[in-house]
Amino acid sequence: MVDVSQIAYDFQHDRLVWGGEAMIMHCHHYNCFLQRSIQDAEYIDSAPFLVGAAAEVAYGQLRQVLADAADVGARKSAVEKLYRTCGFGLIDLSAVTERGGEVRTRSTHYSTGWREKFGRSAGPVAFFSTGFLAGALAAIYGLELGSVQAKQVQCRSTGAEEDVFVLGRGASNFTTFEPRGKPELLPIGQQAEPETPVNREGITQAVVGMPLAGNAQGMIPAFGVYLTRMYADYYNRISFAFERELIGVSGRTGIEVASGLFIEAGHVCAFNTMGGIMTSAEWDGLVLPMLKTRQDWLYGIVACVNALGWGTWKVLDVTDSTATFRVYNDYESVGYRSMYGTADHGISYLATGAAAGLMNLIYVGDIHNKPALTPAFYDRLFKAPGVFRAKMNRCMAMGDPYTEIRVVRDAPALRAADSTVTSDSA
Repeated sequence: MVDVSQIAYDFQHDRLVWGGEAMIMHCHHYNCFLQRSIQDAEYIDSAPFLVGAAAEVAYGQLRQVLADAADVGARKSAVEKLYRTCGFGLIDLSAVTERGGEVRTRSTHYSTGWREKFGRSAGPVAFFSTGFLAGALAAIYGLELGSVQAKQVQCRSTGAEEDVFVLGRGASNFTTFEPRGKPELLPIGQQAEPETPVNREGITQAVVGMPLAGNAQGMIPAFGVYLTRMYADYYNRISFAFERELIGVSGRTGIEVASGLFIEAGHVCAFNTMGGIMTSAEWDGLVLPMLKTRQDWLYGIVACVNALGWGTWKVLDVTDSTATFRVYNDYESVGYRSMYGTADHGISYLATGAAAGLMNLIYVGDIHNKPALTPAFYDRLFKAPGVFRAKMNRCMAMGDPYTEIRVVRDAPALRAADSTVTSDSA
């Protein structure tokens, strides 16, 4: 089995593909917030597609990854290692047979992350792990995905000592989706970006080279969060399946509801992950010496974004009150087109929320002063007057050659920020 650390990052498209699946970095704040946003719509039965989406990507990847594994024992060991490396937690498949079995663990990303972010849950929350195990069972034993079942019967997020999953055979008890098409990547535009002393390419390469892999507990604690190297199409499938369910319930109004929820999830991601990066010791050592202005802070963090597998981000222009982001092959658009074809509305929700989040952190939140990333601070950055809002002007999923997001500060602005960041304040 090839370890993810041995796979070359595609710097041309800012992607990492392992076993046919694009893998991207996100943290527990985004992962859990996105899931809870979906689950909060109690009139939609989301559990089947939350599990089914994980089963789909795990099954698709593991069939390739395990192709050269000599026997069942080697396949199980490879799956356990992959799960741990990606920050999903720890699993022991020794008790699993072709007929199924029980998997017990004290470490899963979603159970841990949920308790960290929201406290105790009313019921099991590890839908991703449930689906992953279903896909693993089918891939290890060469079964059809539609012939296996999986259920979580205990969850540490509820106060239980262990997460317990039961696998079995029979018609799948989760959603199985139509096969995805081959991802289509479009050329990267060569337009000039603003001049800056920030070595954007060097930052991206350095962040890609960081040893961000699961520890002995199968977790990736970094930048004050728990990271995962997650499947891009897991996020895409659960988001777009949910949106389509909302449209079925309330027509085009469902798009407005979904976009609001998913853009907010992008705010959460930017605030916690990007805020964590910009207040970290790694940032201070690698990036901070290059930064002279607030604009430089934006160029620096976007260079980090380009190491996460989200596609190629460019800042076309930025002032104290506006910015234009252009994103080539954003993972949401690439995934949507492979699943459903051309979209009739913009669907790059994470990118839209994250773009506004970056501007709010730098120009409203003065992230160079290393503020604590508290809920009260979050509310000030995203829910008060005078903050930045983002609008998706173009979207690759709609047939455009790129996704473009315009971010503008609400009027009246709370202050006219000086673009210079002094060494004392930084």
